[in-house]
Amino acid sequence: MNPHRLQDRLDSIPESLDATQRARLAAHRSAVEECRERISELRGELRRVLAGIDGPRSSVEIMIELDGLERVQQRLDSRLSDLCDELTGGVPPVRYGDAPPL
Repeated sequence: MNPHRLQDRLDSIPESLDATQRARLAAHRSAVEECRERISELRGELRRVLAGIDGPRSSVEIMIELDGLERVQQRLDSRLSDLCDELTGGVPPVRYGDAPPL
């Protein structure tokens, strides 16, 4: 999911959450951010290896990890989005692309 769209979802959550709900939201958000950061690191490592700069791992090893994390990222984004729906008590408006809803 587009990080900006995900942030819009997070911004829609009311401030009146109890401690348990806040902890769940923080755990989901942390997992999403950790995965996104690791993907970014791997993309940089892959660029360096493919540019001929020696690295500790082969490009295939990096690509395998990157592929797995990109799949996991989609699942984490979906779980966070579902949690946002649960916490706001509603279904978000359907958006096509990154344009604001009409």
